[in-house]
Amino acid sequence: MFRVDDIGIRLLSYGPCSRINGVEIDPDILIALEGLGTFKGVTIEERLNELQAKSKDLRDVASSMHRESTRRGHASITTSLILQFEVNPCSRASTLLLAAQTFGSYLQESQRRRQVNKDEFIIPPKINDDEKLSSLYYEAVDYVWRCYKSLIDRGTPLEDARYLLPISSQTSIFVTGSLESFIWLIYSSENRDERYFPIELKKLGESIKKLAMSISPLITSARLSFKPLHYVYPYPDLYKTEDKIIEEIIKRYREPDHPILIGFKVAGGIEDFVEEALKNPEYMNSLNPLIYASTLEPLSIAAYHQSIRHRTVPTSVESIYNAIERAGGSIEKNIITPPTIRSKEESSKIFNEAIFKLLETYSTLINEDVPPSEAIYLCPQAVRIYTVRTYNAFNLLWPQGYIGTRTCSYAQWEERMIAYSIWRSIEKVSPIIGRLMGEKCKHLGYCPEKNWCQIIKKYIPEYNDEQHKKMLE
Repeated sequence: MFRVDDIGIRLLSYGPCSRINGVEIDPDILIALEGLGTFKGVTIEERLNELQAKSKDLRDVASSMHRESTRRGHASITTSLILQFEVNPCSRASTLLLAAQTFGSYLQESQRRRQVNKDEFIIPPKINDDEKLSSLYYEAVDYVWRCYKSLIDRGTPLEDARYLLPISSQTSIFVTGSLESFIWLIYSSENRDERYFPIELKKLGESIKKLAMSISPLITSARLSFKPLHYVYPYPDLYKTEDKIIEEIIKRYREPDHPILIGFKVAGGIEDFVEEALKNPEYMNSLNPLIYASTLEPLSIAAYHQSIRHRTVPTSVESIYNAIERAGGSIEKNIITPPTIRSKEESSKIFNEAIFKLLETYSTLINEDVPPSEAIYLCPQAVRIYTVRTYNAFNLLWPQGYIGTRTCSYAQWEERMIAYSIWRSIEKVSPIIGRLMGEKCKHLGYCPEKNWCQIIKKYIPEYNDEQHKKMLE
């Protein structure tokens, strides 16, 4: 196993920076010079020359500008500073939050494609420091890994076997984002209660702050000095202690076991114009804010981790602590079992025993007064968690949108099931919009995958290998 101290974060690139008039200009200065350009219609070279001619201290000018702009709430300063870094190793517990930020890009090691090894699990510090607790933790993780390996040996696909793995399993991730994308994580690492906010995330927040301060101390300091209640653009945070809003919605809809359409609207009565608009690139984008569907979705943590990567879908999520407590009270109702496992009696038995072992050990650790933020590392990825999501026209009607990509036969099976469920629900309340929705091959008129499937024959009956080859060329 690895520990929090083993987590590695490495800065690979950052910007903007440049060489101007023979001088190396760092992000603090360059972004300030460009900001001054909003007042004067001159080149960046002319702005630099003017300040140097007046013997102005560039860092003083930049510091003043960044603090004043940030105080006024201008996010364009902190969204201009870009960081690219790799985190390796880390756990999936941390990437559940790190990869949830809307304005970022993430390339993450996939458990759908690579088998997890026996020693690739993190052990939290307080558990690691206690012989009795660490023994319980090791025993549970070792047992579950052997169940995971047994399922794979029996022919279970990797993407399904991973459902029984705890979120302590190892991963790595390449991240690109603006400083603004990481402000909430930095803020949380400094202010959140460690009883619920994992120490691993605290370390990541501290490390990202250190990286940002090393390349752009003026912008970073200015942004972190501005801390109103509504601190950042909202994004899903499952490590909160509770969420009465989401809990009320779940209760109101009686803990459904399938997606529920809780809101749908086509604004302005434009349904009859939508089909024509989708054919016209000059005004099709006008549809985006005019069509939306809100859903309550029960899904596994494994599927949730993938769904938050579709960052154009605003998402709220319940507390993971509520989700695991509910699972412990009713395993059968609150665990998502892949069909390839559920259909085989022996595989199903192995799966259920592994899930029970993790939930039982989690409960034991909590009773031993282990902080929930450490016990939660044993949470199986099969645990059902509820989200509320809102899909705009792009995600309902574009080939790159959620419905188009997630109904493809190559999509992960659970997300595919959710996407089809949302489509059918919308079809019932708006046949016009429902008729326009569909798999990406329907929108494109060809299959963009290497190997095509029979879905496209619903739309192009004569589609064949020769035509597919020609389209890909």
